[in-house]
Amino acid sequence: MVCAMALNVVMHPAARERVADRLAALDLPVCVLPLLEDGRCMAEGEPKLLAEAPAQAVWLTSDMAGRSFADCLKSIAASRTVEWVQTFNAGLDHPGYRAIAAKGIRIGASSAQAVAISEFVFAQVLDVYQGLADRRAAQAKGEWKKLPFREIAGTVWLVIGYGNIGREIGKRAAAFGARVVGVRRSRAPAPHADEICPMDRLGDRLGDADVVILCCPHSSETDRLVDAQFLARMKQGAVLVNVARGGVVDDSALLAALDSGRVGTAVLDVFEPEPLPRSSPYWAHPSVRLTSHCSYAGNGTVARAEDLFITNLPRYAAGAALVNEVDLRLYLDTLP
Repeated sequence: MVCAMALNVVMHPAARERVADRLAALDLPVCVLPLLEDGRCMAEGEPKLLAEAPAQAVWLTSDMAGRSFADCLKSIAASRTVEWVQTFNAGLDHPGYRAIAAKGIRIGASSAQAVAISEFVFAQVLDVYQGLADRRAAQAKGEWKKLPFREIAGTVWLVIGYGNIGREIGKRAAAFGARVVGVRRSRAPAPHADEICPMDRLGDRLGDADVVILCCPHSSETDRLVDAQFLARMKQGAVLVNVARGGVVDDSALLAALDSGRVGTAVLDVFEPEPLPRSSPYWAHPSVRLTSHCSYAGNGTVARAEDLFITNLPRYAAGAALVNEVDLRLYLDTLP
């Protein structure tokens, strides 16, 4: 249905069910247009493309299937009425977002993954430093064996992309006594960072870092950022973690650095392409910890995404700035 004099918002029925009570409590004239599995929505009693539906806002959630998601983005970009898209994506490198931004449609990016990704990063680095596999192996063999480990305290963490995710990583690393160097465009101080380094000085800090974490957007500035020159400047035996995008890393250069020992361990959650082909040497490399783009999949991620939507909906209705609103001009200027 479509409600007269209402704010028509497209969302998946499962997402609507989860926030129904909170949506009602906002006391806004919201009319929900259910999003269908094929990327269309129900409006005026029939399935319609988003480009044809009288919707002002679209809430994209992880309930959507991958194929219909791409069609949905394309249809949003063709809409004459949609003014705001709230997405579950933290990274907006999908080409569909380019077309949406080019139309001037407001985009609210997600920060819901930040806590989960930061815990994933910390668990992986702790595993590398603590040697948990060796401890489990000793237990399985019944061996009373004292195994030394490396402490995080006193290490240097270089966090490339010090936004929502980077700050959560910095918060945890600082709590363990690490020195946190955040890398971003702005030189202004940021929470939990001992130092902020601009991107153009990144090369000067690589040799100090025990842990280098990639959580930056994939843009023209960061495309294949981690190349042979980058890796040659890293500290011998450092840990490299990629929770950004696969396109940030030159795979051939990284494999060479792993083989030489320049990089001690690579923790890789993202790849190009995905799924990672079984022929990739990453699968069997002894210095690689590989996961299937799941660093965001904490049990609290969906709830935080809902909180963000419920926060932004009245802001949109009032014509106010959105939490995590994308600077469309900057976004389009930095696309790879």
